[in-house]
Amino acid sequence: MNKKTQKKYVALLTLLAMVICTMFCTNTVKADTNLPWDESEVVETSTCIVNGVERNLIILDDASVYLRIGESAPLLIYVGFNNVSAKFDQYGTIWVMDSRDDAIRWWNYDLSPTELDFYAINKPTAENPDAFVDDVESFILDENNKFIVGYKTFSGQTYPILTLDEMKEVLKDSSSTPTPTPSNTPTPTPSSTTPAATPNNTAPSAPTVSPVVTPPTTNTPAVTPKTTVAPKVSVKKKAGYNCLSLGSKITSKYKLTKGKLTWKGSSKSKKYSGIKSAAFIKKSGNLVFLTKKGKVYTLSPKGKKKCIVKKKAKKLILKNKFAVKVQVGKKFINLANK
Repeated sequence: MNKKTQKKYVALLTLLAMVICTMFCTNTVKADTNLPWDESEVVETSTCIVNGVERNLIILDDASVYLRIGESAPLLIYVGFNNVSAKFDQYGTIWVMDSRDDAIRWWNYDLSPTELDFYAINKPTAENPDAFVDDVESFILDENNKFIVGYKTFSGQTYPILTLDEMKEVLKDSSSTPTPTPSNTPTPTPSSTTPAATPNNTAPSAPTVSPVVTPPTTNTPAVTPKTTVAPKVSVKKKAGYNCLSLGSKITSKYKLTKGKLTWKGSSKSKKYSGIKSAAFIKKSGNLVFLTKKGKVYTLSPKGKKKCIVKKKAKKLILKNKFAVKVQVGKKFINLANK
């Protein structure tokens, strides 16, 4: 082989090596970036390690939540409404809450790997044995601001989250489900029967971390406020319409006849068919209506429609002519803030 031929072979081999290297690098980059979202869509991420494997919780700006375990493909686990929050506890349980019904729900992959069902915290009453906690204002995190240890209600009360044993009892699987053990986090010392659910070595009866900040006391001169009377919000029947009145002013009205809904606002009117029931929401002034297909929508005084329940809705619960809850399956969704 002469020198010219040898140089050609070297050049060809070099070119081939460059092509192979380029293909490998391109495929590697694609594999690393083959995610169902762009970085600009990520609102918040959380991380924990369970049984030596890292888990990532990703919240996107469309209120969807993904779970990624190790290098596996991300799993869509939750689709919420506005202001969705999601956090791990130290055992890898995922806790979520959003503005849909102010409830807190949980799902543990290790306890229920084949069934992706989020469970609310039951709070049965004599009137409603299927009631659940639906007045949650915020999560309470541990001293490192990483893992959820409890929650705070709108009334200011704080409560711890469920323990693993309590979750197992809900799932009816306490005899055969292994207990996941996180690493790189302080493991609490459990009692002889129930493992602690908080990162502290001794489990308190209620979480000691509180998100409430007490402002400093200042000397403010006393001011006598003017006495004002808020206009009364009421629903009255007039000319076949159910009218929402703010004092003497009618803000919107509707009538429902044989499944056909007619709504009139200050400057717009809407018509819908296939409607089962409808009522006003007192706080927002929105109209909420239930379709015969089990969907629930709200309609603002300006005529903006929004779907709040996509399926399985059964009936609207009224109190003093206003809609307060909607029954979805065996659960009830609070409509106070809709």
